Amino acid sequence: MGLRQRRFALVVGVLILGVVGLVLSCQKRTQAPPSASKVTLALDSTTLAALDPGQRTFLTHCAMCHGAWGAGDGPLTAQLEREAKVRPARLNDRERMNHLSRGEVIRVIEKGGGHTGRSNLMPPWSGRLDQQTIEQVADFVKQLPDLSPDTLPPSIRAFLAAPPGSPQEGRRVFVYYCAMCHGAEGRGDGRLADTLWARNRIRPRNLTDSAYFAARTDEQVFAIISLGGAHFHKSRFMPVWSVTLQPAQIKDLVGYIRTISHTEARP
Repeated sequence: MGLRQRRFALVVGVLILGVVGLVLSCQKRTQAPPSASKVTLALDSTTLAALDPGQRTFLTHCAMCHGAWGAGDGPLTAQLEREAKVRPARLNDRERMNHLSRGEVIRVIEKGGGHTGRSNLMPPWSGRLDQQTIEQVADFVKQLPDLSPDTLPPSIRAFLAAPPGSPQEGRRVFVYYCAMCHGAEGRGDGRLADTLWARNRIRPRNLTDSAYFAARTDEQVFAIISLGGAHFHKSRFMPVWSVTLQPAQIKDLVGYIRTISHTEARP
């Protein structure tokens, strides 16, 4: 692998492994876990309950590369092809999946591509996801050849749907890039939130905090997503998203945050 590929592998590894606080700055080191928000969100408990853990984890941890139904067409695909000459595996390829047992799929998820004869840009998830969750993701992956954009389960469609008044692309970007830390509802309780707290005494921002976002302009929210936390003397675990997301996507993400925080736009 060339120097350019190694550098890109490092960047993608940081993004995919999710050892970051996404979208907005993480809270201060001394701050306790966020309390439950009183804001009513568009996602209700019925929608979340209908989505099995394997589906949810795939959408929030894997779909950024593999796509919502495993076609290898996630939002990072073009960048992977351009910078590293690698394309994510097509997990909805029936012939490919028929040659992989459930145990082999689990092993790839656990150990990553570099340790299983595949691309080293496929990260190892063991230690970041518990064993039960890994097995649930593997079970969902084995179902992907039977899914398509037209046959996605209603639970997945509902999970990806934007709440009223919010840009559809904002919800999609949030699910793929932000939910692993900020949680499906943006409350700062994603799967990696406890790891960030245990290792770094940092928690992802609760994006439903109306008071916090009412005091900030759209320009300020846009800037911290674009330039990352360290640029504003906040958490270094909030990455620079302008290298991955287009300005229009970040703008839609700001609109989505406005919706879930129930705050008015402030140009």
